[in-house]
Amino acid sequence: MLDTGDASYIKKLNRKILIEEIIKNRSLSRSTLARITGLNKATVSAQISGLLHENIVIEKSEGELVTRGRKPILLEINGDAGYSIGIDIDEDNINIIFTTLKGKPFHKMVLVKDSQLGQITNQLIDEINPIINKFNRIYQPIGLVGVGVGIHGIVNNKNDIIFTPNQQWSNINITEKLVEAFETTVSVDNNANFSVFAEQVYENNLADLFCITLHSGIGLGIINENKIYRGYQGFAGEIGHMIIESNGDFCACGNQGCWELYASEKILTTKLLERFPTLSLPDGIKELDQDETYHAILDDYLDYLAIGLNNVINIFNPEKIILNGSIINGNSPYISKIEDRLTSKINNYREISASRLGPDASALGGAASALKSFYGVNMINFNDYNYVKNIS
Repeated sequence: MLDTGDASYIKKLNRKILIEEIIKNRSLSRSTLARITGLNKATVSAQISGLLHENIVIEKSEGELVTRGRKPILLEINGDAGYSIGIDIDEDNINIIFTTLKGKPFHKMVLVKDSQLGQITNQLIDEINPIINKFNRIYQPIGLVGVGVGIHGIVNNKNDIIFTPNQQWSNINITEKLVEAFETTVSVDNNANFSVFAEQVYENNLADLFCITLHSGIGLGIINENKIYRGYQGFAGEIGHMIIESNGDFCACGNQGCWELYASEKILTTKLLERFPTLSLPDGIKELDQDETYHAILDDYLDYLAIGLNNVINIFNPEKIILNGSIINGNSPYISKIEDRLTSKINNYREISASRLGPDASALGGAASALKSFYGVNMINFNDYNYVKNIS
């Protein structure tokens, strides 16, 4: 006979399994849920009763008769019962996205950020709290379930901001202040970690997935066996500070020749605007297709980008790499140009692609991470919800 501890553990495990399947399948009956999970109908019924009581799940009758007799009762996540918030604090702006309990984005705002993190924290509280009060009245009875904050820098496993190269923030914890103000759970993580999580949740249901962010610097988010790989203290993925030029340009991190000094889109943008001051980015890129100077700048940039990618591929052997940058996302031919530069016979990967989530990836990942914590599950899969076309 199981003791109390074993019974409690199994009950929690069954709950996780059922919630994951309900999210993944969007809508399904109790009998289908029992069949695909392998749980007996009594267990499924007991668990669903609890989820209904908590307003996490709702029942709906199928619109059309499948067989004669009663219409089957379908279960789905009660999307409008609550919501989460994802926040991405980038170099110049703060991108904020609100999603329902089904992960559907329903409100987005962009703030021009202050320079100091303390001021930014107050700015977030002042701007977001009135909106939380508004949406708590609409998304009932659960309301706000959590907030995820993405930082472009090093964040440890305790949510402490250790260092941000661009802003020079170091050894700061903003979590407690945000928890007190928002009255919910708050997690802080590296923006690349949130970005790769969003890619898995919304676009690429893969157990092994890499996302390289190229916007203001270069970061790497790694999902390995369906878990974000963080390293010893949470610092993994800082490949923007991988040295690719011995005695190269000086970096704010303290090294010389860091990859992001040569291959971030910030660097590409700077070089393009120096040569083409009136260029509108990223859309204006297409107008330069016949310009030799543009191609010289681009070739130099892609050479450096490929050097770093070659290192990442040879070290990690990833299944899929997603590149996320404002220029590369809208210019898919860049991908083939990069792949043409990966000539090593030991390069081994399945696919490189541009992100469809774009600059919203980190904020979406923060919101999805808050949902994952709220549900207490190991995985969230919104791939079949077709949200991506409505994002941005």
